[in-house]
Amino acid sequence: MGNNNVASFHRGSGSLPFPCHLQLGTNATIKLSTCVIHKWDDGSSSEKGEVSYTVEGSMCNLVLTRLVYKDGNFNIVTFILHDTIICSDRESLCLQISKTETGFLRTVDFKSHGSIPWTKTKKNVHAWGGGVTNTKVYLYGSTNRCGLLVLECKKNHDHEEAKAVTIAHYFVNSNGTVGVNRSSETTDIGFSVVLKFGVSDGKFDITVEGPEQHPVSALLYMFDEVKRSGIWKPSMCPHCDNIRRKHSRMFWQSDSEDSDGVPLPPHLGSQKNAASIANDGRFKGHANGSFIRCRNFYGFN
Repeated sequence: MGNNNVASFHRGSGSLPFPCHLQLGTNATIKLSTCVIHKWDDGSSSEKGEVSYTVEGSMCNLVLTRLVYKDGNFNIVTFILHDTIICSDRESLCLQISKTETGFLRTVDFKSHGSIPWTKTKKNVHAWGGGVTNTKVYLYGSTNRCGLLVLECKKNHDHEEAKAVTIAHYFVNSNGTVGVNRSSETTDIGFSVVLKFGVSDGKFDITVEGPEQHPVSALLYMFDEVKRSGIWKPSMCPHCDNIRRKHSRMFWQSDSEDSDGVPLPPHLGSQKNAASIANDGRFKGHANGSFIRCRNFYGFN
């Protein structure tokens, strides 16, 4: 997973194509792109993949970059968040993950000219297995336009470095109270991107899930729960949890009935690594008038 030379976010049929530019209603767009930033004479290259939300004049960019050596391997990746409601033109929030010689992951987080103002940090020691999960969450913005950044590191009890790292970002634009420079036709949208990092056979392993669409009310509920507890789980989104439970019951029922047919396909948007946008012909761009299914998006395919 995710270790070849081609900078691509998708794998498998039915994925939202890269590059892609979608018009979401009148005042919002989502753009997905990948590119090779630079190639050197020795065969190494710098690559990036980007997801960009633009809503009513504000912009939020998520960028994943890596430096690939001539043999196709890479040891460092950087996740960059630039959201115009919290960052000036030259500011960004950065999470850098490097692979150590011992096969673990080391993380560094910082903001241009300073540190990330994490809302809460929490350490959870697991009773069984001796594992430790360190979680940092950063909630920002207002009710109308807000976001959540999560950094989760899973470690062995006696290690400083992580064996697995997850970065999650949630984007919300909602109706709420009318604010400055907001149009009368406010766009309600909620999206998430989840990046998972590990080491497999001594090589970096990266999986990107999303962008996935969520009801705004469900994400705002999740934000409240994260702020209260300092804990993050994808199932804290009630919409996702409800569909996951429904999906589990569907397969359980199929098994109990000993059906000769194949199990019913999952509801679009039901899986944590699948999203759907029912555009009904209202959106311009790829897949006009259809469901767009985003499944198994890989940072670098």
